Amino acid sequence: MKKQIFFTVTLSLFFVIGAMAQPLVSVTIDEVEREPGTVLVPVYADFSDAPGDGVGSIELTIAFDPAILVEFNGLENEGVGEGDWVFPTGSVGGQFKLNWEDFNNPTKFEGKLFDLVFEYAGDYSDISFVGPNQAGITEIGGEDDASPIISTFNDGSITEDVPAVPIALLVTSDWFWSDLCVYTDKKQIKKISTHNRS
Repeated sequence: MKKQIFFTVTLSLFFVIGAMAQPLVSVTIDEVEREPGTVLVPVYADFSDAPGDGVGSIELTIAFDPAILVEFNGLENEGVGEGDWVFPTGSVGGQFKLNWEDFNNPTKFEGKLFDLVFEYAGDYSDISFVGPNQAGITEIGGEDDASPIISTFNDGSITEDVPAVPIALLVTSDWFWSDLCVYTDKKQIKKISTHNRS
């Protein structure tokens, strides 16, 4: 009987601890296709299941390829903490840090957290979190500074959106050139050339 009670208590503790260790909030960098130039990369958050009154602080360290994303120009369209984000180190060597805190007004925000603004040279770059769930690097804090929340951080990326280029075809042989036509819904809309060789 004692063994059975011990087993039941141990199993209950296992499930309680396991439940406590499950991520309750998340931050996600979008995977986007863009043409070179000034680009916005959305970052989304889901704090709806944060414990207590919600999230009181956010620390994010984000890395990227500086040969591809040649300049980081800050944030636009902040969904939470507008104007209150701090960049303690600026952008150095393809990495920057963002801080936000408001312990007087914790949030259970869900939606677009902000857009990252870059100058984009084209090609591909990961945009990833550095040190997820490490204090002072990348973490989400609860309603007071002493209560970090186990979080999920989903990395993103940018790749070049290459516009489609029309391709012209010339059908030839040693004896003749054939008609080259453009068809839409089985109807000829343009005859490009016709030439018969003698």
